[in-house]
Amino acid sequence: MEYILSSLVDKFPRVSDMLKLAKRRMPYFASEYLFAGTGYDEALENNRKVLNQIFLTPKYLKGTVTPSLKTKLFDHEYDAPFGMAPVGMTSLMWPGAEIALAKMSVKNNVPFALSTVACASVEEIGKELNGNGWFQLYPPEDKAIRDDLLKRAKNAGFKTLIVTADIPASSRRERLRMAGVSVPPKNNLRTFFQAAICPSWSIGTLKNGIPAFGTMDQYSNGNWHGNAKSKAGFAGSQMQRYVDWDYLKEVKDIWKGPLILKGLMHEDDAMKAINIVDAIYLSNHGGRQLDIAPSPLQMLPNIRKKVGTKFPIIIDSGFYSGQDITKGLILGADFVMTGRPFIIGLAALGAKGANHVHDILKDELSNIMEQICAANIEELKNQKVMIGKDFHLTDFN
Repeated sequence: MEYILSSLVDKFPRVSDMLKLAKRRMPYFASEYLFAGTGYDEALENNRKVLNQIFLTPKYLKGTVTPSLKTKLFDHEYDAPFGMAPVGMTSLMWPGAEIALAKMSVKNNVPFALSTVACASVEEIGKELNGNGWFQLYPPEDKAIRDDLLKRAKNAGFKTLIVTADIPASSRRERLRMAGVSVPPKNNLRTFFQAAICPSWSIGTLKNGIPAFGTMDQYSNGNWHGNAKSKAGFAGSQMQRYVDWDYLKEVKDIWKGPLILKGLMHEDDAMKAINIVDAIYLSNHGGRQLDIAPSPLQMLPNIRKKVGTKFPIIIDSGFYSGQDITKGLILGADFVMTGRPFIIGLAALGAKGANHVHDILKDELSNIMEQICAANIEELKNQKVMIGKDFHLTDFN
């Protein structure tokens, strides 16, 4: 087991222990962007309920092990089977978040995925990732913009592409409307007051600049060579997004590198995707897109059976701990991505908080593997779980 710094682990031994401090240091509009779902937050709550219905029954008398968490994906060996999920508007939640998270990922040899609608650009973040970044594409309907985004990401050193499929329409995100969330933040007394009572956030914003869509903003000005629609009032968060199977094949031909399809939930989509992409990424967008969608964890066992044991499956949505990551791996995922915990760490403790979250997740996972004498991730994935009576796998028959 790798032991984390006692000064931090004694005060914040779990990610949840940093939650209260993180919320206190974030303006209300930033906190709401991080923690809100959509609709009535039912998908958000169900993600947690499903995880709480999974249990591991250990077998003992197997001696002791020193577990290895190393995991290979796309010919790269990572030091742990989890990474930083793509999160939009990251520096709105904590100033300079993208750079801090990129540095954390390089330091710990775990993947970092940059969102199309992050506040820092692909060029800025690519410099921090040593050629080991993942770029997440919100697929623009304007193919000229799409092709330029792919070119920029490739030139910035990103090696792996994530295409997000679960955004055919913008979600309503009612809590964000009520909180007045926008990029850049609205210039009014409400925003000023919320920022003023969070001096660390405000000072960080003054140092790092007002949040903007770092990658997408250039397409809103008259210098872009795209069509008139893309020039007129275009904003990264509001662009028309579009993807179908033909569009996905075009992206595959252009990218010529590892391609992940994110947002899948239906096994029929999974079976089609494995003939085009290099990995599938199960997600309900962290409960932020379709409120009546199930947890991707409920879909995972059936999809794993359909695609076989060798095809890579990544998952996110609601994973907050090493225990959660363990459950995702045992039910069939090869890799677990998480976003909110790392932002919580940043907001609570700054850059060292992101590293502390990594250390917590890795230490929790490693401890579980020691407890059940699983020497590596493959042995962990071969464990059996007990599922509670309220956990229901979706049946498409």
